[in-house]
Amino acid sequence: MKKFLNIFPASALLAAAVSCVGLDSVDYSAINGSIFPVTDEDADAIVVGAAYSPFRSKNYVGLYTSAHDGIHIFSDMASDIGTCRWTDSYWSSIININFNAEERQGPVIIYNNYIRDITRMTNVIRTLEDMDLEQERKDWYIAQTRCGRGWLAYILYDMFGAIQLPTEELLDNPSSTVPIPRATEQETADFIEDDLLAAIPHLETKYEYGSTDYGRFTQALAYTVLMKFYMHEGRWEDAENCGRTLTTFGFDLVDYYPDIFTLENEGNIETIWACNCSHGENMQMWLTHVLPRDYPVTNTEIERYNGYRIIWEFMDTFQPGDERLDAIVTEYTSTDGTVYNRENPGSTNERLQLGAIPRKYGEDPEQIGEGSGIDWIVFRYADVLTLLAEAIARNAGTVTQEAVNYLNEVHTRAGLTAYQVSDFASLEDFLDAVLDERGWELWFEGCRRSDLIRHDKFVEYAKTRKHSTTVQEYMELFPLPQTVINEGKGVIAQNPGY
Repeated sequence: MKKFLNIFPASALLAAAVSCVGLDSVDYSAINGSIFPVTDEDADAIVVGAAYSPFRSKNYVGLYTSAHDGIHIFSDMASDIGTCRWTDSYWSSIININFNAEERQGPVIIYNNYIRDITRMTNVIRTLEDMDLEQERKDWYIAQTRCGRGWLAYILYDMFGAIQLPTEELLDNPSSTVPIPRATEQETADFIEDDLLAAIPHLETKYEYGSTDYGRFTQALAYTVLMKFYMHEGRWEDAENCGRTLTTFGFDLVDYYPDIFTLENEGNIETIWACNCSHGENMQMWLTHVLPRDYPVTNTEIERYNGYRIIWEFMDTFQPGDERLDAIVTEYTSTDGTVYNRENPGSTNERLQLGAIPRKYGEDPEQIGEGSGIDWIVFRYADVLTLLAEAIARNAGTVTQEAVNYLNEVHTRAGLTAYQVSDFASLEDFLDAVLDERGWELWFEGCRRSDLIRHDKFVEYAKTRKHSTTVQEYMELFPLPQTVINEGKGVIAQNPGY
C-alpha cells in the first residue's frame, strides 16, 4: 500500500520550544542558521514537521485519531448521533453533555495540545521568509504553513471561541513567561480568514492520488475550510462563493456510499483531503473502536474493542431505503451463530443495546491488531454540496431550485427520491432537510456538533434525543483547560458558564 506524504517532526526546530501558558516559542539563538534550515529540503522538513503533524490519524495521536481525543469522535459524541459502550467518567461527560474544565482527555486537552502549534507554524513562517529560496518555492512553503495555521485556528475557534494568538513580543522573547490573553472573536476570525486567503493563490488546486505530493494542502482543502468558517460566521454569500468555486475543481460523488471508505477506493473522486495512513507510520483504528468482539470479519487479526455506537433515536430519523444504512450494522450474526439486532440486542450494553454499529470503513486485509492503513477521509465533496445548498438558500432567503438540486445530488445518491421545491413550505423546512441530510451523510466525520449549533438545535436535540439533563446553552463552546486559566493569573478568561 503506497503512501506519499510522510509526516515527521522537524526536531531541529522543535527541540528548543518553551512553554508560555499554552503557547510555544522557539529560541533561535540556539539554532545555527548557517547550517539549518538552509536548503529546499530543510524548508520542506520544517513545514511538514510544523504544519502537517497536527492533522494526523496516527494511532492515539493527531486531531483525527479514532480514539477519544479525535475531534470527529467527541464532536459527534457530544451531538445527537454518538454514544459509547465504555462507561468511564470521560465518556459520560461528553455523551451526556456535561462538559467541565477539569477533564484530562478529549476537548479540553485539545486546547493544551494544539494551541502551541499555532506559534510553531508562525515561527516557521518567519524562518521561511528569511531563507534564500527561489521565490515561488518560498511562497509555496509559506502557503502550506498558513493553510495549516488557519485551519487549526478555525478548529480551535469553533470549539473554544476566541483563542490565544502569538504576539511579536512573544516570538522575539521566547524566554518570557508573561501570560498571553485571548484575542477577541473578531481578531481570531480575521486571523483565520487572512491565513486561508493568503494561502490559496500559492497552492495547487488538488493532487491526484499517486502523486508524490498527494496529502499536501491544496486550494481545494483551503476553500473547504474557508467555506466552513464562513458558515460558522453566518457569511452566507462568501460561503456560497467558496462552494461554487469547489464545484469547478473536478470532484464528484462516488456512486455507492459504502465504497467511499474502502481500501480499493482510496483517493477516490469524492475525497478532498484525507489523512495518509499506512502500516508502521500513521494508522487509523476505526474498526477496532467500533466492532464487537464477536462480529464476523474476514481478517480475524483485526482487534475489536466494541465501543462506539449510533443511538437508536438518531437511527429512527433515516428514511427507508437509504443506502447509507448499508454502512451501519443494525443486525449481525455473531461468530457463535447468535443473531443480534434491536429486538435482541444482547446483555449489559455489549452489542446493540445502546445503538447501531457505525461500521463505515472497510477492512484492511493487512491489519494486525489496532491499526488500519486505509486513509482516513477528513473532507469530501458531499460535505461541500450540502453546505452549498444551505448557503444558497440562506443567502437568497428562500428555497431555490438550485439549492434543491445540490441537496438532491447527495440525497439521490443514497437511493432516495429527489426532493421538489414544492416539498418545502418554508425556508425553515428546507434547512431542516439539509440538517437531516448532513446527519445521514456525515455521521462520525465531525460535522454534527457544528451543524446543530448553526441550526440552533444543539440544546434541543441534546434534550430530546440524548435525554441530557445537564446541557446548557453555554455548552455550545467547550471550556478552556482549568490549568490554562490558573496559569493565566486572571489574564486568560474562561468561557462563560464554566
